[in-house]
Amino acid sequence: MIFLLAGGVLAENLAVSKDVDTFVKEVVKEKGINQENIKSVEKVDFADLPEEVKLENIDDTNLAMYEVDYGGDKPVFVITVSDTTFKKTLKEIANKMILNFGFNGELGESNFLNTATGVQTSEEKGYVMMREGSITGLSTNLEILDFKEKREVEIIIYKNSEPVGFRNSVLVNSTGIIKDYDLISKDTLSFEPGDVISVYAEVGENIIIKDVITIMEINIFE
Repeated sequence: MIFLLAGGVLAENLAVSKDVDTFVKEVVKEKGINQENIKSVEKVDFADLPEEVKLENIDDTNLAMYEVDYGGDKPVFVITVSDTTFKKTLKEIANKMILNFGFNGELGESNFLNTATGVQTSEEKGYVMMREGSITGLSTNLEILDFKEKREVEIIIYKNSEPVGFRNSVLVNSTGIIKDYDLISKDTLSFEPGDVISVYAEVGENIIIKDVITIMEINIFE
């Protein structure tokens, strides 16, 4: 999202580009400036701001400013995240992965969910981790077809044949589609190469559910 500030300053909330120079040029292009007219793109020192720019309380560890000379009367200034923040953000995104679990059809008893390939997991069958990392999120969407009393359906993570404390819990008090999601800080629920991750749906008596969709977010350590 790009917006125009007073004094010819452009601000961008996230630099989605491999090259800062190219990114800055793309920003000013969207504001009607011909890239062929751009003579230079120079990084601005926050400690020595041009008189056209009046900003206060700028944290230069998170933000960066670039001056674009396009041959006009006044230069254009582009504010974006700093290289350090940008690289850190990209690394965090790149290190996240999603594991898919689910069950297609009706389920009237507790059972392990299937992987994305349709193979049912178990205490010993599941996704085998290849690097060190941690589980950081779990979400579930399922449909309640029938129930006799208010009870919870729990989607439980298993690591190496053992259930862990982090899970989704949904209270069954009506029919229809229900959902739940939970997040956990990285390093809290860690795993190592060779660990097996599976997911178990604990369904109480006299409850029938359908079409369980569960995704697990993991963060890889590098």
